[in-house]
Order: sequence, then C-alpha cells, then structure tokens
Amino acid sequence: MSSALVSGLSADHSAERAKRELVQSEKAVVDARQKLAEAEARHALAKQQYFEADLGRDCSWNKMYRQLVAHREANDGDVLVLTTKDSPAEVKKLGKWVQNQRVHYKYYLNGDNRFIKAHRVDALNRIGFIWNVLEYSWDANFQLLERYYAEHGNFNVPRKHSAKLNSFVTNVRKAMRRKNEGLFQKELTEERINRLNSINFVWDMKHPARQRTAGENVQFDHLYDLLKDFKETYGHVMVSKMMPIWRTGDEKPAKPEYKRLPFFIASVRSEHELFVEGKPCALDEERVRKLTDLGIKWKKPAHEPRIAGGGKRKRPAGAEAEKSPEGAANGEGATATAQV
Repeated sequence: MSSALVSGLSADHSAERAKRELVQSEKAVVDARQKLAEAEARHALAKQQYFEADLGRDCSWNKMYRQLVAHREANDGDVLVLTTKDSPAEVKKLGKWVQNQRVHYKYYLNGDNRFIKAHRVDALNRIGFIWNVLEYSWDANFQLLERYYAEHGNFNVPRKHSAKLNSFVTNVRKAMRRKNEGLFQKELTEERINRLNSINFVWDMKHPARQRTAGENVQFDHLYDLLKDFKETYGHVMVSKMMPIWRTGDEKPAKPEYKRLPFFIASVRSEHELFVEGKPCALDEERVRKLTDLGIKWKKPAHEPRIAGGGKRKRPAGAEAEKSPEGAANGEGATATAQV
C-alpha cells in the first residue's frame, strides 16, 4: 500500500472522529443550555415565591399596598386616590403614600433602589398603578377627544358638554401657538403632536364670531364710531384718563355718551382674550383689525419681552394706560358692557 493511500485513509479517519466529537460537543451544549434554562426557571420561581412571601409580611409598605388594592376594588379600579380637604384621614394618608411611590420610582429608574424594590414595582404594575399622572391625564383626555370627534365630526367642544375636554382642546392649541413662537412647550411632544394629527385635529381654528343679533351689531358699530369720534376729539383712545376729570366736574365731555366708552373698551378686551383662544366671542378678524388700527392695545403676547425694572412705556402726551373704567362702581354706562 502506497504512502499516499495510507495518508488519505488516516485523514478520513481523523475527519470522521472530528465529526463525532463535534456532534457530541453540540449535544453537550444543548444539554447545558437546557439545564441552564431549568435552573433559571427554578431561580425565577424561588425568587417569585420569596417576593410573594415578602409582600405578605406585616410591614408598613405591605399594609399600605393592601389598602390601595382594597381602595381599587371599592372604587371602580381607581389607583390615583385623589383627595380633598373633606376626604377621610385614612384616604388622605393613602393618597400621600401613592404620591411617595411615584417619587421613589423616579429614583428607581435612575438605578437607585433604596426606596422601592423591583418586586414592589412589579406588584404595583399588576394593579395598574399610574406612575405619571400628567401622562395618564393627557392620554385620557385624548381618548375622550377622539371619541367626541367620532360622534360629532369636529373639535369644537362646548364647555357645557365637558369643561375638562374644552380646556384640553384650548390648552393644546395654545401650546402649539407658543411652540410656533419659539417657546419651549415640554407638554406638547412630537409624539403627542403626531397622535393629534392622526385624528385630523384642527390646530389653527379660525373661529367665527358667535351669532350676533342685528341689535348687537348696531350697538357695536355705534360704540366703535363713538370711540373713533373720541379719538378725533382728544387725539387718543385712553378714555379712562378723562373719567376723573369728568367726574369732578372740572371739565365736561365733548359728548355725554363718551362716558360709555370705558365699558366698551373693557368689554372688547375681554372678548379679545376669548378670540385669541379660539372660543366663541363677539369679535371677528375684521373687528379686531379695526379696533387695533384705532389704537386699542391688547394683552401683550407671551413671547414678547416685558419691560424690566418696572419701567413704563412711552405714552401720548397727557395719556395713561387704559384701565378698567373707574366709573363702574357708580354704574355709569353699564348698558354698553353686554352689548358688544
């Protein structure tokens, strides 16, 4: 037999032996993994039993936890435990404990488990504990809004339907306006914006003025013309500046009806706040433009800087900042207020 043939047979035997050893090694790995899985399962079971036993111990945390479970069962799944000044003392104590768990959980998320252990977090999770109340409240309001839109086909939630949902809609629109103005709005995240967009939420609603009667339209036009006439006479629209002078009799108004104007200005300013928030009001874009052009100053937008150090803006000669009419206490011109 040649040496080449002998070498070939030897190589074949070595290969077969290596294959057998590989199969045996793979089987050993499988067996080891199975034993590891069984060991981990036994460890998890023992750990769970220990935790369950720990939750059964007579200690203050477990006592409060059991009270929370009982409260949840008795109050339709409530785990927020919101309290008022009239709440029983034990409910107030439970509410405070719930708040403390949320504080402890923040430490836990940062790797500090001195205040609450993992098995206690798991125990609270099993009963639906709410760790972030603001997030929960936002989600709950979003679901209500989604349902309202499905039923009504719009997002114009009347306050009488739900004051809570009405405020939610107003606040998210206001947050978006501020976000667009470059102000940081941590409550309006991109994820929340996307969720609202997914239901075709209307962000910049051009809210029409509420339906006005013919009499109200005539009243607004009359008072606007009166204010315009006042400006032509005195050179400004700071009507409240003139009220003390007229009241003392040192000077009489060029027209007696001018005494109605402070109430008119106060009314349109109140209506303008509703207009900015997109709520039903007596103003529309045309009326706002006309009043602005005439010189009415509105509430300063949040994104504009305030004057530091208590400084004052430069005013027209002899003029003062418009205030609520001083004559309100005397009842002068009261009929104009409700007629804007």
